[in-house]
Amino acid sequence: MNTMNIVTISLGKPVMAPILIPVKHIAKPLCINEPFIVNGIHYKVTCVSFGTPHGVVPVENVDEVDVQELGFALGTHTLFPEGASIVFIQPLGDDHFKARLWQRGEGETAFSPEAGGVAGIAAIILQKIWNGEATVIMGGNTFHVKWNKGADTVDITGPADLMMP
Repeated sequence: MNTMNIVTISLGKPVMAPILIPVKHIAKPLCINEPFIVNGIHYKVTCVSFGTPHGVVPVENVDEVDVQELGFALGTHTLFPEGASIVFIQPLGDDHFKARLWQRGEGETAFSPEAGGVAGIAAIILQKIWNGEATVIMGGNTFHVKWNKGADTVDITGPADLMMP
């Protein structure tokens, strides 16, 4: 990537309290790697928001996921009272991940800054990446997500044409 075409935007503070996302979840204080059942199959879902509800589902091979069907089933699940966008993430090793997005109301979408940030945060939490940084490949582009836990804000860096509205 040409660094002249790269920008960083702040997504602000990640919302993780279930009642604020919103997600119907009462078992623990946060909804991290919790089971959602679709067609008799358990999927582990981590819920995060930067303004709209997102569920993140770790998978072994993101390219083999039927994002349209499974994304719709999870995104309209009764545990999401307002619906949610669903991000499928695949660990690639260390702090690198590949992700695909089912966007609420749109279907499979290549990327949104919020979804990229959500994927990065979930990856950091699930993989216990202590430095608070993750690289996410989404829609054929690479993004760097950094969670500044002291300020409790998240920044995402990537191609300017994708980051700006």
